[in-house]
Amino acid sequence: MTDHLRLQHNSRLKKLVSNARAIITNQIALPLGALKMERILYWVNQIEQVSEIDLQIFSEYNSKTIHFLIGTERLHCEKEFLKQQDKQLDELTMQYKDEIIDKCFEIVDRFADNKN
Repeated sequence: MTDHLRLQHNSRLKKLVSNARAIITNQIALPLGALKMERILYWVNQIEQVSEIDLQIFSEYNSKTIHFLIGTERLHCEKEFLKQQDKQLDELTMQYKDEIIDKCFEIVDRFADNKN
């Protein structure tokens, strides 16, 4: 891997770690954090596959939440509709939360001090 690609890969890994920390500390809501995680992983894997950790849980969770409104799109909805959606989303999120938090800690433990 060239130096430029290595720097780019490390930068993306730092974003992965930062997002994992944001999920753990509730600085970002889990549904939005999981969606962001999958996007970051896409770009990380364009340079070099992250195979040390099975991160499929993010794709699995996102595939279940894809029909829910997440992020600024919620500003264009009726509050009663959002309340109903949030109840369903919260139930689904609770099913995945422990495993996602575990994966976030695994990401931090594995990549926080990445010097490659």
